[in-house]
Amino acid sequence: MLQIRLHKKFDPFELNADLCLNGKVTGLFGPSGSGKTTLLNCLAGLMEPDDGNIRLDETELFDKMKRINIGCRHRHFGYVFQDGLLFEHLTVEQNLTYSRHARPGPKLAQVVDVLELGRLFNRKALNLSGGEKRRVAIGRALLSAPRLLLLDEPLTGLDRRLSGKTLGYIRSVLDAFDIPTVYVSHSISDIVYLCDEVVVLNRGKVIEQGAPRELLTAMVSADREPNPALKNIFTVDVRETHAKDGTIVCDLGDQLLSIAGSAPPAGQQITAMVYARDIILANERPGMLSARNILKGRITRMDPHDGRCVVSVDVGIVWMVEITASAASELNLKEGNEVFVIVKASAIQSLER
Repeated sequence: MLQIRLHKKFDPFELNADLCLNGKVTGLFGPSGSGKTTLLNCLAGLMEPDDGNIRLDETELFDKMKRINIGCRHRHFGYVFQDGLLFEHLTVEQNLTYSRHARPGPKLAQVVDVLELGRLFNRKALNLSGGEKRRVAIGRALLSAPRLLLLDEPLTGLDRRLSGKTLGYIRSVLDAFDIPTVYVSHSISDIVYLCDEVVVLNRGKVIEQGAPRELLTAMVSADREPNPALKNIFTVDVRETHAKDGTIVCDLGDQLLSIAGSAPPAGQQITAMVYARDIILANERPGMLSARNILKGRITRMDPHDGRCVVSVDVGIVWMVEITASAASELNLKEGNEVFVIVKASAIQSLER
């Protein structure tokens, strides 16, 4: 359990946070300048709050009244910065082992396997791509045997393809290692995919805390439009691959989902993404369509805002579908309604590396 009560002021900015975090992976969400990185730096010990206290389980990390302020090094947190901050003159192996700690924690072989770093071992960090540098930075943080992992927008600066692949690696890390994590992002979709708890910040204040799918409500209440690039990221089991037409058939609950591309053999999993705006809803099953996926679903939530509506539909997993408010009205969409979800196989992108 991470307990946070702190105040930090940079004139004219002011951060006030009073939080109790219980999730394995907690997302910090908010626009630029909302205080996400400031909060992370206070947790890490890189910045001293003006007032308050911070406690991880039974350890008091900071308490202004008691004059307790455990140094950054002795908090034993793993911090992955936006730019990775690798030693570029060193090899990947040397970067990974630089912070290795004697305390029990992830082993080098485990980290190399999960992050697929073996073929990069002898390369200088200077010669790595942006996505490879992020993977090495995450591996280095894991090998410090952290009590808490802090990830500060690790996808910043990566193009869509690399960010998708790196997101898949981060998910693998979170699944493989039982380390409490705080993940900072301004992407709703990443938060929904990775986190089991989210804190929404705006202008230095906590405006919402709860389950990630409550995030849309928080955005509406804060008078912010839904993310124009809202996307669904999900992991499904591969049933079979069709090399002839270049499609992958996956299990989606008790339905089948076709994805364009190649994938691992049947029996393995694939992580994929589809934009919310690329999905169509219908009240009746359509006929004679080129779209390969016509799925039955049930509406679990509707979030209208400023002429648009984000409809959450359970098709075996919950997808967010973005349509106009007028379309939602004409279809008479309501929570609990059964609908048909239509999406082209080519609109679903595999994020597999």
